Amino acid sequence: MAENVFEAVKQSVSTREAAAFYGIEVKRNGMACCPFHDDKNPSMKVDQRFHCFGCGADGDVIDFTAKLFDLSPKEAAEKLAQDFGLIYDSQAPPRRRYVRQKTEAQKFREDRQRCYRVLSDYYYLLKKWEADRSPRTPEEEPHPRFVEAIQKKAYVEYLLDLFLYESEEEQKAWIAEHTAEITHLERRLKIMAENKPTNRERLREITDGIEQGIKELFESEKYMRYLSVMSRFHRYSVNNTMLIYMQKPDATLVAGYNKWKDQFERHVKKGEHGITIIAPTPYKKKIEEQKLDPDTKAPILDKDGKIVTEEKEIEIPMFRPVKVFDVSQTDGKPLPELASSLSGNVPNYEAFMEALRRSAPVPITFEAMAADTDGYFSADHQKIAIRQGMSEVQTVSATVHEIAHSKLHDPKKYEMLPSWKVVQESEGGTKHDFKLDFATEKEAEQFASDMDWRYVDENQFEWRLAVEEDATAEKQAIKNRHTEEVEAESISYAVCKYFGIETGENSFGYIASWSQGKELKELRASLETINKTSGTLISDIERHYKEICKERGIDPHAKAEPETAPIEQPTGNLTYYVAECMEFPNLGEYHDNLSLEEAIRIYQEIPAERITGSRALVLN
Repeated sequence: MAENVFEAVKQSVSTREAAAFYGIEVKRNGMACCPFHDDKNPSMKVDQRFHCFGCGADGDVIDFTAKLFDLSPKEAAEKLAQDFGLIYDSQAPPRRRYVRQKTEAQKFREDRQRCYRVLSDYYYLLKKWEADRSPRTPEEEPHPRFVEAIQKKAYVEYLLDLFLYESEEEQKAWIAEHTAEITHLERRLKIMAENKPTNRERLREITDGIEQGIKELFESEKYMRYLSVMSRFHRYSVNNTMLIYMQKPDATLVAGYNKWKDQFERHVKKGEHGITIIAPTPYKKKIEEQKLDPDTKAPILDKDGKIVTEEKEIEIPMFRPVKVFDVSQTDGKPLPELASSLSGNVPNYEAFMEALRRSAPVPITFEAMAADTDGYFSADHQKIAIRQGMSEVQTVSATVHEIAHSKLHDPKKYEMLPSWKVVQESEGGTKHDFKLDFATEKEAEQFASDMDWRYVDENQFEWRLAVEEDATAEKQAIKNRHTEEVEAESISYAVCKYFGIETGENSFGYIASWSQGKELKELRASLETINKTSGTLISDIERHYKEICKERGIDPHAKAEPETAPIEQPTGNLTYYVAECMEFPNLGEYHDNLSLEEAIRIYQEIPAERITGSRALVLN
């Protein structure tokens, strides 16, 4: 077969045709730049054969192809036959992929041109940042891009001079040492050229948006919508709950594009825009560290007196923005019904109340109380008392409210809880709990100092250990009464909303006035508390409710039958009172011993903008 394919190629293809076919420019006079050495001026004559007057390379079309692609003569002949569609007496072998081999001189020239191009683009970008991002006043904090320009511009100028004036040996040495750095810089420039912010910039922009959203949140209507979103996403962090609320407040169930497709057999509708949230993407890394004696904590030495090391796997926290889609943005297989909604008179009321009892940290009792009190939590007697005779919905709402007080605002528990923690903190502001349960700040600082941990991740974020007060712990100054009421009522609203119990717009009129003058850190701390406590309570109630339904043979998914029994009309001389603030009747207007018509008229005449709490019309 070899002779036949050789003869077919030599008779049908000239070296000039092969050179042109493989991308080598051949002049009209048959001269071309030789691909076998660093040829700047055409020195190779190409016709039926080829000959280079510079390096002496010579041969026929098969020799040319073999040298060009680093092949054996047989492989070169077969490649030519396949590329030019020649027929010979045997079946052609499977087509192979051949890579043209470059000389060391050609590789260096391409590497040098690439480095100079990338550094040149970066230099002009630094000049632009220096001009556009410079602080306008001495007090203004410098923009990170301006700082980068000041730090890097002179060094990049030096590198550009190196590629213009220094020797090839110095250039080759620099390229070999900084190839990875140039690749990273090239990728970064490409992202910015496409007007796409870097991962760090996107996270910073998202975080700024969250903080602005928190500042604007505490208006009664907005706050209620936020709590509704939080109840549906009670396992999400405050940041992600806030992001969902700001982008799609009517969202009910979110998942990523692939999760909808693979797990739920649904697809995202064409043209839908995703909801941006922040997702953890940690990765594991193996490190060498000193092996410590478990008792003395001193390094263990081997027989030669050297410190013994051991390999340890650690998890590096990473976060990045991702897109999720709400169920309303998808089509496909119907989702399974998880549970029937509880509304109106609360189906399976007794079972649900038992679930609340099992979820509460203290016993729950029912007592006769004044009409302006729905219940209370007694820290001294460690119990919750609820007013007798209320509707099922009001009883559930009040019970959850007081459970929240018992979990969060019990002074007897404050002294028993830790208040300091060590966190992993990146320069971009991202934090990740590292070690909890420190009784004092000094103890936490000593632990962080002993660890002496630093790390730079793949996005060039520097991580370090920091000490801060644990915002989720309750070892802090007892909160004022208004803050406690905001937290308890918010938790009650969110939990009831999750279970479909419509409690109305009670208790949110004073949210705006409560939030005025408070720092962002304080507002965020309350949201963190509400978010965490609501999520825990929802999970506990769900678990206990399922257990109780199983114990009592109740179908939690059964639809409640509509009530047809006539409603008994109250008899006797009934009077009503109207209060501008239901929680604290002595605040604002209060009118007693009214007929129903008078009460309705006065209730409607109270200006909404003057309400300091939740206005109420109540039967005496």
